[in-house]
Amino acid sequence: MIKLFTYIVAVSAAPFLWVEPLLAAEADWQWSGHLRGSGLLEYYDDGNFLALTRGEQLFLNGSVDGRLNMALYLGEFTNLNIDYEVVGRGGQTRETINEAAEQIPGVLDSTLYQAPLPSDDDQLFSLTKIVSEGDDYIVYHRLDRLFLGHESGLGNLSIGRQALTWGNGLLFNPADLINPFAPSDIIRDYKIGSDMVLYQNGFDFITDLQLVVVPRTDEEDDLDYDQSTYGLKTRITGEYGDLDIYVMKNYEDPVLGGGFSTYLGNGVLRSDITWTYLDEDSETKSFFSGVLNYDRSWTWSGRNWYGFMEFYYNGLGQSDPLDALQSKALTDRFRRGEIFVTGKYYIDALLQYEAHPLVNLLVTTIYNLEDNSFLFQPRLNWEVSQSFELLLGINVSEGSAGSEFGELINPQDGIGFGNPSQAYLIATYFF
Repeated sequence: MIKLFTYIVAVSAAPFLWVEPLLAAEADWQWSGHLRGSGLLEYYDDGNFLALTRGEQLFLNGSVDGRLNMALYLGEFTNLNIDYEVVGRGGQTRETINEAAEQIPGVLDSTLYQAPLPSDDDQLFSLTKIVSEGDDYIVYHRLDRLFLGHESGLGNLSIGRQALTWGNGLLFNPADLINPFAPSDIIRDYKIGSDMVLYQNGFDFITDLQLVVVPRTDEEDDLDYDQSTYGLKTRITGEYGDLDIYVMKNYEDPVLGGGFSTYLGNGVLRSDITWTYLDEDSETKSFFSGVLNYDRSWTWSGRNWYGFMEFYYNGLGQSDPLDALQSKALTDRFRRGEIFVTGKYYIDALLQYEAHPLVNLLVTTIYNLEDNSFLFQPRLNWEVSQSFELLLGINVSEGSAGSEFGELINPQDGIGFGNPSQAYLIATYFF
């Protein structure tokens, strides 16, 4: 772990050495960023595969990351955006997974034990590089944003690595197919960027028109039409709300969808439905996914509150998680980060209480309606100062044996594998 932090400090300082001369020059620059450190304690059941491998149930992990966001304005209508980040993470969980891989080579290929490392393997440009890597740590840096944007009377055009969000989901978002957040993500300040061309415009009737092309490459680094994403989104705004229409080709699959948002009482009601047609080799010819949610804010006892409730349907899900993990259509979307759960029906909710203008208490719950397992995520967010923030919380996965958020049991050897319970502390300095 000491080696991990040494690399982070050295690599983090590099961008500031060349940013300062640029800021001193006569250029219209804006810049911001953050430095973040976190500690994570994980607890696995005594029959879990990783606990058996290590001989312990408690795992200590940590991470450090720095991000520098820069925007150069080239006149009134053109801008160049460059966001650089360096990340180091490591600990006993990574060490144990690598130890297990020496005994069982297929472990690193498993959907459950793949490290959440951004990959440029199928991106048009390779902008991610591993700086150093060991059994118990990894340090990498990357350009997460690198795009040129131009505004004109014909619309807005941006080309390069950037982020795009579609859909009306709050935790689950079936219409958001390009690097969506996982429903369990606590930190949501930046989506992972993708190389794309994005055109945006608006008219009197169609208030938002977006065309996107996300080119991807094959194993030989050649452009591959079947691996790329093409999409059209239109938003029609009326007296009672917004109507969205989605037409996409995502990898090999055509995707059609629609959604709406409208005011209901003192809150907002939203929904999306998508239909995906799979290729001929799939065991399922097509599937639907959908989300319906309602959120609102209110004041009670002189305090501010906010909350939402959401229903999610996963058309590729199955009641048995082990059976679901045998589906290639589902596991492919697991690896691509498009679907994150194995079941069909879910209810999720969030409640936020402002105990003090600088202190918020939040609770998120994700509940599988088929097997009654759930993920419970209470946390405290404290804005210590204008530029310093602390986040303290726990993630509790609970359910019976064989359930999604409980302990999955391998029927061949009786060994368990699944989600640990976690406690974490995250400190962030913004500049």
